[in-house]
Amino acid sequence: MSATGCSVTVAGAARPPANPTPRSLAGQALKRVLLGRSALSRIVKESLEPDPRFPPLFGGPEMLGGAGVGWSESCLGVAVMMQRGAYRSANVKDVALTTWRPDAGSAAAVTRVQEAAISLPTAADADALFATFSRQWQECDGKTVPISGGSLPLEVQVSHVQSAVSVVAATISMRWSTAPLFSPPSLPAARAVGVRDNCLIEVEVDFIGTSGPSPGAQRDINSSALDIAQVMRDKVSALS
Repeated sequence: MSATGCSVTVAGAARPPANPTPRSLAGQALKRVLLGRSALSRIVKESLEPDPRFPPLFGGPEMLGGAGVGWSESCLGVAVMMQRGAYRSANVKDVALTTWRPDAGSAAAVTRVQEAAISLPTAADADALFATFSRQWQECDGKTVPISGGSLPLEVQVSHVQSAVSVVAATISMRWSTAPLFSPPSLPAARAVGVRDNCLIEVEVDFIGTSGPSPGAQRDINSSALDIAQVMRDKVSALS
């Protein structure tokens, strides 16, 4: 079922709801949190297929990336998906990640979708980490994060941070940090992180670069990752 148009956002930091009977999801069951082709295609309004360049990943904390990359610590989690530094205070147990791309030959606005589920030992651990993420994302709204450690001078601009129940989302835009005369259009993406029981959810939806998206396209960019994360969050409840 598509979650498009069902996002309910509120001001301030996102808070996980009270859960009187916290449950745990771990091991191979974590893969079932990830959405399939038809559900994702409906949400992003594009026909998707698994990206053969990036096979599905499943494992422990070694699946997290970014070791040794000198990014701004406070905005690391919003600027880049599944970075090890953002989870350094958590005891990550399992990680599942799938990457999707538009069907070959389609004139798609979406260039890539990544969905991930990360399990922690307890629901309390997941809630605490999500509270940290939510606060950091709110503080990073409007900031530009320089990316160091790569071959190109890049930066990520964070905007449109919004909160829903147990989910916080943002729009990011990656660009070269060079003179505007020589810089190509920025590459927009939607980011979201959510929590349910002992699981964190991460989503990124990448879009083709444009000099100025239409209002409708901008709404899709702002809401797409949020919509996916909400459906994944509800799947955790169904599986736990």
